[in-house]
Amino acid sequence: MDRTRMLLIAAALTGVVVLALGFLVGVQPQLAAAAAAGEQQSNVEQQNGGLRQSLTQLAKDDAELPALKSELGTLTTSVPSQAALSSFLTQLDELATASGTTVTGFTSSDAVSYEPVVVDTTATDAAAAAASDPAANDGATATATAPVLPTAPELVTDPEITASNFSSISITVSINGSYAQALDFVSKLQGGSRLFLVTAFASTGSSEGGDTSAVPDQWTVGGLVYVLQDAAATQASQAAETPTTTAEGTDGTSSDTAAGE
Repeated sequence: MDRTRMLLIAAALTGVVVLALGFLVGVQPQLAAAAAAGEQQSNVEQQNGGLRQSLTQLAKDDAELPALKSELGTLTTSVPSQAALSSFLTQLDELATASGTTVTGFTSSDAVSYEPVVVDTTATDAAAAAASDPAANDGATATATAPVLPTAPELVTDPEITASNFSSISITVSINGSYAQALDFVSKLQGGSRLFLVTAFASTGSSEGGDTSAVPDQWTVGGLVYVLQDAAATQASQAAETPTTTAEGTDGTSSDTAAGE
């Protein structure tokens, strides 16, 4: 009996050892491999989801590409990367024809570097302090009610626009036409393809028929055009332009050249 019992116990122990070894050697690696495969599948599915979103966005961007290229072309014409005064002269002639005026003179100065605008908050802070001070408000009410001045629009600046990548060229254009025609020319100039900031508009010539009481027919329009380039490079591009490109008047004479004379 004792021998048989020992054999049974040994057989049972052997079976347990075999099962344990079978689990450790055969089942456990398979379970680990299955878990790793499941985790890998989850990661792949997440990556596929991200790729699908990227493809959707790329398809949307591709559909918008023609419009973006058109907008880029408009912006490039508005603020070019070179002086491009010859093409600007062509634009002036077209605007003059459309408004019924004649360009009789054109001058341009050397490009200057852009100077970032510094916002003066002193006046704004003082106004805010006065508004928040009840005593000051009571005193002002007791004496007289001051007129409400219009609020200037908030100044918008871009820190990426600096003197190293932006410059301006001062332009003066002389035109011949009536007051209404001159106003139409200025309006068209401000809305033209090249960005132009009007800084001056005045009569500089004689009156029609020599009558001093008549409406002057000679006008000077001053302003600025901008270049997405530093001043030195812009001056070089000004000098490289054809020096004989001029704006011609009705009398056949020419104004200063586009090279900045």
